[in-house]
Amino acid sequence: MQVTILGCGGAGGVPTLSRGWGHCDPAHPRNRRRRPSILVTPGAGQGGGGAASPDPILVDTAPDLREQLLEAGVTRLSAVLYTHAHADHVHGIDDLREINRVMGCPIDVYSDAETLEILERRFPYALAPQPADTDYIFKPLLISRRIAGALDVAGVRIRAFEQDHGVMTTLGFRFGDGFAYSTDVVALDDAAFATLAGVHTWVVGCMGWSDLPTHAHVDKVLGWAARVQPRRLVLTHLGPGMDYETLRRRLPEDAEPAHDGMVLEVPD
Repeated sequence: MQVTILGCGGAGGVPTLSRGWGHCDPAHPRNRRRRPSILVTPGAGQGGGGAASPDPILVDTAPDLREQLLEAGVTRLSAVLYTHAHADHVHGIDDLREINRVMGCPIDVYSDAETLEILERRFPYALAPQPADTDYIFKPLLISRRIAGALDVAGVRIRAFEQDHGVMTTLGFRFGDGFAYSTDVVALDDAAFATLAGVHTWVVGCMGWSDLPTHAHVDKVLGWAARVQPRRLVLTHLGPGMDYETLRRRLPEDAEPAHDGMVLEVPD
């Protein structure tokens, strides 16, 4: 399985309009961060025969999605998973229209009932069927799929778990045995830790150095990792206070900061 970090910044990216580069060195290319999305590409043969890998699974449609997918060379998707409906995770949804045009068909989008209801209210045209009187794809074509238990996408078993984001509940995702993704989280319960148990690589949101009401900070994430004990820990959703080199030097050997375009090879 291959995981690509399309964007590892927070809601404002880095640099932000309000704070600029903050404490991040503008000369270091890994400090320039787009909003948070990832791609999960199953390994060869996981999709049910043949050597070719299935199309990747996209998690969240960040506002920078067009540039992210162009850079990753992605024009096809197996599905989209949404962690929650905050703008920095959703508002690139219109860029999915271009994927529909390449594929010539709708895309399944998965999330919990609350997130899907918000998407249907905010982007009703995207979840509406293609009009019968035209073959021209002029809008996103998305099919809403509520997550109810584990699901299989592109040959990968995916388990969702609830996370406390302070102001709302978000979803984390466990992909097969090897990979898990937790962004926009400030607290995890025992059920989440049970789902994370034994994971090889865990990508976790970590907004800053100090305690925040809606996002985990460095010490909290390291405390979670001590309980989960992943082989590899990657910190994402990094704010402008998180200089890449400073963070890299301060983290333990089995942990590291994410950067845009980072590719993780994860056991299936």
